Amino acid sequence: MKTLVTGATGFVGTHLVKTLVEHGRDVRCLVRKTSDTQYLEDLGVELYYADLLSQKSLEGIANGVNIVYHLAGEVYSNRCRNYQKINVDGTKNLVEQCLSANVDRFIYLSSIAAVGPNPGILLNEQSPCRPVNPYGRSKFETEKVLVIYYDRFEFPIVILRAPIVYGPLGQHNIITKILQMIYKGRFFIVGSGKNLRSLCYIDNLIQGLMRVEKSVNSIGQIYFISDERPYTYNEIFQVIANQLGKKLKEAYLPTWIGNVCGVSCKLLSMIGFYSLALNAIWNMVLDMACDISKAKKELNYQPKIRFEEGIKRTIRYYLI
Repeated sequence: MKTLVTGATGFVGTHLVKTLVEHGRDVRCLVRKTSDTQYLEDLGVELYYADLLSQKSLEGIANGVNIVYHLAGEVYSNRCRNYQKINVDGTKNLVEQCLSANVDRFIYLSSIAAVGPNPGILLNEQSPCRPVNPYGRSKFETEKVLVIYYDRFEFPIVILRAPIVYGPLGQHNIITKILQMIYKGRFFIVGSGKNLRSLCYIDNLIQGLMRVEKSVNSIGQIYFISDERPYTYNEIFQVIANQLGKKLKEAYLPTWIGNVCGVSCKLLSMIGFYSLALNAIWNMVLDMACDISKAKKELNYQPKIRFEEGIKRTIRYYLI
């Protein structure tokens, strides 16, 4: 079985490719000429040099491929247009190649940001999508594009929505930033700290991605994948402090600071800019939590790594 992985040099891609190789899979990885591919080379996978924005470079990428894991995308740009170009237009270019190659399944890693915040309510697959930032809007637009291909051409899509993913080899996100702040003794919580946040340890996410292949009824479906339950920011801070052996002295800032950051983000996006720092502060006063019942029922997804254990492993990687 030939498997194509995009975003193979990224956090999730690195873990997924390793898992596929351990399962004896024949893996082709989409990489750019500027990518650090040493880890993939050591795994012995096939490297396919191309750019999602160049249809010509993508020609033939899906030939002989059965399963596609599309993980590549823009996450950290400060320009709004980059999210549209790479996440939406880049996905269209890849799908066109996969459509002509008749792949068996196209698994797209989307985000909880495609749906947006949910005050006091766990998101599920029927929740209306109201993304609030350029990244979330681009993920939602990409989902809509894939659904169109499914409806018109029976293109075999499956969409997985993940929250913040954490673990060894992880990129810097809110969890690693909180870890570093507590470790250095300089941290704060914006708002009450009671806002709910879903998280996903990398091993749990990889399990979810692999489960999609085994479900005969997953084509055309959307699933939320996360750890077993969401946590409040207060819980997140306390767990991290416990694992670091630090005494937690909470420093709370007013909720209005987060709301001002949110308004500022919206104003900046109107002129084409996106502030990752302001967005991170804004998120601390929003609920972004999901219900994974559908994935557990239909994919037999069972998140085995609890947040406490996931943080312990993450800390061991970063600090030892």
